[in-house]
Amino acid sequence: MVAQKGDFTLFALLRRDEPLYGLWDLVVSAPWLNSDTLAATREVADHLAKSIGTKGLQQLARIVVITDDNPTIKFFLKNVPVDDGERRIQKTDLFGLQIEEGIIFRAKRPERVRPRGKVARSTLSAASQRRA
Repeated sequence: MVAQKGDFTLFALLRRDEPLYGLWDLVVSAPWLNSDTLAATREVADHLAKSIGTKGLQQLARIVVITDDNPTIKFFLKNVPVDDGERRIQKTDLFGLQIEEGIIFRAKRPERVRPRGKVARSTLSAASQRRA
């Protein structure tokens, strides 16, 4: 997904204090994810199913897509910054949810990709360019 769409702002696995069947929640945020969370969740799930298979996908309790302006994102960026690595947290309260364990793979704002300027092209013909 990153190669096709761009970096995530947050990519983390969180296991709640009372997890559903001992499974992890995948929590993601990215500026390119649609603000319609159902469509965004489906997009992430479809891509994960292609890369890790449906059995791998079934190991997740849920996929949570949150917008970049969500307070949870601001919390992670300020308190647990990770630039494509791995950072673990334990026994943390996140906005009323008790998190038993978490693995944050990325918590960093993506760099903005600047559009490339137009390439100046000569209007001279090939014969004129050789003479110049």
